[in-house]
Amino acid sequence: MRNLALLLMLVLVSCSKSNFKEESLPKEQKENLNISLPIKIGQKLNINQVNIEFLELAGDSRCPKGMQCSWAGNAQAVFLVTGNDSAQTLTLNTHGGEKYPKSGLANGYQFTLDKIRPYPATNIRIDRTQIKAELLVTTSVSVKKEFSKTEHVIIDVRSKGEYEQGHYPNAKNLDYKTIEETISTLNLEKDSKIYVYCRSGRRSGIAKALLEEKGYTNVINGINQDKMHDTLGTRVKM
Repeated sequence: MRNLALLLMLVLVSCSKSNFKEESLPKEQKENLNISLPIKIGQKLNINQVNIEFLELAGDSRCPKGMQCSWAGNAQAVFLVTGNDSAQTLTLNTHGGEKYPKSGLANGYQFTLDKIRPYPATNIRIDRTQIKAELLVTTSVSVKKEFSKTEHVIIDVRSKGEYEQGHYPNAKNLDYKTIEETISTLNLEKDSKIYVYCRSGRRSGIAKALLEEKGYTNVINGINQDKMHDTLGTRVKM
């Protein structure tokens, strides 16, 4: 009887561990991570104390199967990436290119939207609960180097509270009051193209002047989120 109780206990522990693995990812070495991460809409996953949540499918204009279209279309997904002391939304696209970026950086990881399934088809209604994204999650010593060489960097200079209420996709949050000290965390070259924005352009104007005093030579006042979409042509029409 005692042996039977012990056997049942081992089975329960084994099942508990199995369920836990289904809900979270195995711990990988952060310094050399390269995994494919399937995640359903509304689902949360964890990797190395970083939480990834698939918030919503913001739009899907992909050309349905069986149809001939002049453009392949685009599906846009919104993710929330949270760490110990930060939270950032990533708006990623299947199309790619400057107007529809597939990749974004958050909490030391690079997230690339590889696929969104199911693919649309004519006369077929897609059940929201079946929508699944496939993210490529990578990090390495080269991530910071690649980030410093990107075409531009976007910085939201508002307060953390304002930033968390909504911000431009992939924008970093550095409060204009402390940007002189915190800009070094982005490891940027002095000639990197830097867009700064706030709500009205006043705080971003101050941030621009402060960064230029520190030797940054290509700082642009993007005014606000709305103007940033116009400037970079990222206003998505679905």
